[in-house]
Amino acid sequence: MSFFLLVSQVMAAAVYENDVQMEKDSLRLTILETYNLTDATEFRQSLDADNNSIVTEFEISSFKKSYLASRSPQFLDYVKVDEGNITLYIDSVSMDLYSATGNVTQAPLYVNTTINYGLTPNLGAGEHSLWVIGHPLIQRMRISLPEDTILISNDGLENVTTMKSLRDDSLELEGQSGIRNFMVGNRSTFEYAASVEFRERKFYEHSYVLPVLLGMELVLIVFAIYAKRKR
Repeated sequence: MSFFLLVSQVMAAAVYENDVQMEKDSLRLTILETYNLTDATEFRQSLDADNNSIVTEFEISSFKKSYLASRSPQFLDYVKVDEGNITLYIDSVSMDLYSATGNVTQAPLYVNTTINYGLTPNLGAGEHSLWVIGHPLIQRMRISLPEDTILISNDGLENVTTMKSLRDDSLELEGQSGIRNFMVGNRSTFEYAASVEFRERKFYEHSYVLPVLLGMELVLIVFAIYAKRKR
């Protein structure tokens, strides 16, 4: 989805992606948008404040300042942790436009927006949940869970795959934005959103525990054999 709604959502010449990195004390949401063809033209026209068919750096800077000032409060509605029981606050917001300056054309145009959230309180032991707003136009959504956590369930991601993160030992989910089905009282309800439940990895579930236990067992066996021979 384009969270910005800067161009018509019925246009097909755009690609939208979300990247969510969850930590125990913070969360980063990166919104990646690529506009092509008619969408790119209409976006550049929205940037072209003086309507001279040329987009300048000053016009881009003015657009970013105005847009972030008006939209930043809405960013708190994009994600929820533990069904809102964990308070999120915005640490910083940045927005970058690439290949936007120059003549108003259909050439590809890119928009990256990054919102950094803080969490109060930090995630502790036990189970937790992450909710991320969705939209049928989001072609790729990636969610990185905190390090040393285990996935319990996920809902609202289509064609989902799981993998180990390249940055640490955390788990990543990747798929397309889909429909989440949940109950409100006795009524089944639907929404475009992704919901992920996870919990902290217990000590004995770490990958290094089994080799350590086997090593200790081997040491005990060697010691028992040695003690027996000494007798």
